[in-house]
Amino acid sequence: MLIAICEDDKTLREYETLLIHQWAEKRKIKITVDSYSCAENFLFESEDKLPYDFLLLDIQMGKMNGFELAKTLRTRGFSGSLAFLTGITDYAIEGYEVGAVRYILKPVKEENLFAVLDTALANLSKTMEEAFLLQIGSDITKIPFEQIIYVEAQGHYVRLIGEENDIGNIGKPFEKQWKANFSDVLPKFNGHGFFCLKRGLLVNLRHIKKITKTECSLTNGEVLPVARNNYDDLNRAFIDFYMEKSL
Repeated sequence: MLIAICEDDKTLREYETLLIHQWAEKRKIKITVDSYSCAENFLFESEDKLPYDFLLLDIQMGKMNGFELAKTLRTRGFSGSLAFLTGITDYAIEGYEVGAVRYILKPVKEENLFAVLDTALANLSKTMEEAFLLQIGSDITKIPFEQIIYVEAQGHYVRLIGEENDIGNIGKPFEKQWKANFSDVLPKFNGHGFFCLKRGLLVNLRHIKKITKTECSLTNGEVLPVARNNYDDLNRAFIDFYMEKSL
């Protein structure tokens, strides 16, 4: 779990870091904690790092406060959990605007911070269940299932075509390719709204616009072939998927 603290008080920053490590030890999870002294440093130094899973942001800081930092990060596509540190209680509306988990009043109490971290961990676990984890060497990429359009076998490789839906990148296409057996990858998509159009070709039901007896049109403009005798099963899977979503 990747965590960042942005707090301008060095003593509090060190204390909060200590508490987070104690929480992780009790929960028996691995974490990385980065700390920043101001919003400007956060934006500059974190740009090339992996996306954080949880942010703990002080509201009252220098030129850029915690709310402004949160809004900037959401605009850049940050989708993790965040909580605010404050000595003032009347900030509810601003917190809703950026999807804050909670406010933590200073001085920070262990039980309050632990409760927020538990919520962030639960949110992360749920997100991980809704995403495909692509590992290439030592690099791991988390790709939400809803962003994947289709997956296909290409010889000894697997090719994934997707479309971003983050703020500022909606509709931006992307492609991933890695060496793997398609049969080993296929089970990872079971139960997540995908259908096998033919051998070696898996489509996301969310991205189908039109179905005929021989092909289906996708949201990105591509047309994929439908194997003979798969038309009825595809239609049924498509209808069932959207019926379940509407419940």
